[in-house]
Amino acid sequence: MTFLAYILLFIILGLFVIALPLFLILVIESLVRGHDLPTSRRATRALADTIRKYKLDVKNFYDLGCAHGALSLRMKKFLPRLKICAIDNSAVRIFFAKLKSKILRRKVNFQKQDIFKADLRNADVVYTYLWYDLMPILEKKLQQELKQGAVVITNTSHFQNWQPTEKVITYPKVSSTPDFETLFVYIKD
Repeated sequence: MTFLAYILLFIILGLFVIALPLFLILVIESLVRGHDLPTSRRATRALADTIRKYKLDVKNFYDLGCAHGALSLRMKKFLPRLKICAIDNSAVRIFFAKLKSKILRRKVNFQKQDIFKADLRNADVVYTYLWYDLMPILEKKLQQELKQGAVVITNTSHFQNWQPTEKVITYPKVSSTPDFETLFVYIKD
């Protein structure tokens, strides 16, 4: 074998040794902590448009349950002046989100924290794509803690007692999941 072939083999093996454990960590973490609910690119664009429509002076955007940070990083691209605080309770997810943030050179404040203990008093816009069973607890927290005029946007799952100001349907075709990728917009009175 030539010297170049050895170098190429070394690089491939090195990548394999690094990539395989990282992949396994992600898989195990998803099995233990539950899988993510990723926001589609179409819904992300609709979210950015909705923010522009309701909050022209938005400064502080909170992504509750940010997972690996894909939405927050895309929002930073679409609305670069936003101060984004992305919160998730998984250290592994936050680690990968911070890594992506550095690679993409987008400044997002990723925090490992329980979203129900996070201080949201400075939030102008709050976004979440969580399971239905968490929504009643979150609704109560947001109603108590957010400042007047704050905008809350939920994806697919919605609040039981808080009536949305608008529903933004990002996938007009009927899905087997009710309200799939529908954005529910709420304004705090």
